[in-house]
Amino acid sequence: MPGSNIGLTEREGEQKVAKAFEGVRIVDFTQVLCGPMATAQLALLGAEVIKIEQPEVGDQMRMLSARDHWAETRCSPAFMGVNYGKRSITLNLKSPEAKEIVTRLVKGANVIAENFKPGVLDRLGFGYDWAKSVEPSIVYLSISGFGQTGPLRGAGAYDGAIQAMSGMMSTTGTPELGPLRAGFPIADMTTGMNAAFALASALYRQKATGEGQHLDLAMTDSMLSLMNYSVCRLAVAGDEPELLGNNSPSFQATSSVFPTKDGHLSIAVFTDVMAARLCDAIGHPEWKNEPMWGTTQGRRDNFEEIQSALNDILSQKTTAEWLPIMETEGVPVSPVNTLKEAVYSEQVTQRNFLIDLPAPTGIEGTVQLPGTSFIASEDTPGTDRAAPRVGEHTDEILTEFGFDDTEIAGFHDGGVV
Repeated sequence: MPGSNIGLTEREGEQKVAKAFEGVRIVDFTQVLCGPMATAQLALLGAEVIKIEQPEVGDQMRMLSARDHWAETRCSPAFMGVNYGKRSITLNLKSPEAKEIVTRLVKGANVIAENFKPGVLDRLGFGYDWAKSVEPSIVYLSISGFGQTGPLRGAGAYDGAIQAMSGMMSTTGTPELGPLRAGFPIADMTTGMNAAFALASALYRQKATGEGQHLDLAMTDSMLSLMNYSVCRLAVAGDEPELLGNNSPSFQATSSVFPTKDGHLSIAVFTDVMAARLCDAIGHPEWKNEPMWGTTQGRRDNFEEIQSALNDILSQKTTAEWLPIMETEGVPVSPVNTLKEAVYSEQVTQRNFLIDLPAPTGIEGTVQLPGTSFIASEDTPGTDRAAPRVGEHTDEILTEFGFDDTEIAGFHDGGVV
């Protein structure tokens, strides 16, 4: 059955543990971010991912924010970050010949992944029922904005819309500015990671039972799952979140982001013990005996006065000057790093978050891209395969699946691939 050799390779007559999803084949119809993010995570763990793209144009993400040679090769940095470890085949899904090609790819495969609007692949003849008829144990992942059911099932979706409709933006922002979206495509990325988890669980079940299933994954559901803390407060206690800006849900003035002479500090002080330490750190040990500073209610009731005092004091020194003072006193504090400062910090660098990969075909050298978010003691996740050019492996894949040179030439001539 498909997946029966997951995690196993055979060398010199012995079975040896390999990467978690070695032996898994994924036929990947996904594009843009959330779907490719999911399948890329499994590629890092050994899965064979065959990416199906529109002839010539390819994945929409290939050209998003692309410039210079990345535009010339149709491989934007954002595209590379969610498509390494894959092979690309171009295919016109509306052509009559596509059915035979996809059938051969799916026969013996473990997973089909797609993120079209609900019903699109069914109309093209590649829906779940068809997939089961070809490979009964297939795991069929469908990602969409709102899921395969409900009044919004057919609605289009993009990251900003999902941030808004999921309620996330209503919890992020300030009373002055109103709701704000996150500074990166959080709905896409969260959905991608959730989808990878869903695939991993379905593959585990497939290996144990020989059975497949249809996974219906909605971006809105993923965002609500990410907001577990806020959803629980609403569902259990009826508490709706307010626009707090950088302030803490504890509503205490000492837990927020404060300006320094050259940047910002994030301080998380919400207990009386922590507040006393903060008073010592800022040079006012006498304040810790005052109810305004020394009690939870006082730090709530005198919110604006306390924050004004902290803004004045903390802005007199640089972030680098304040950090050791706060740390010595045991105050929970963090610098507000730029992305560059975070990615290239000693902490992140030592954990090898960025992995070195070959640049796409036609570009010399290597690129650094994010790997997995965990470290494994055995069989470290990774890949030596660069993100593919549009249809780079079309002929190679067709040959592997039994098409001869004449047939392949005919596919090219007829605009099938």
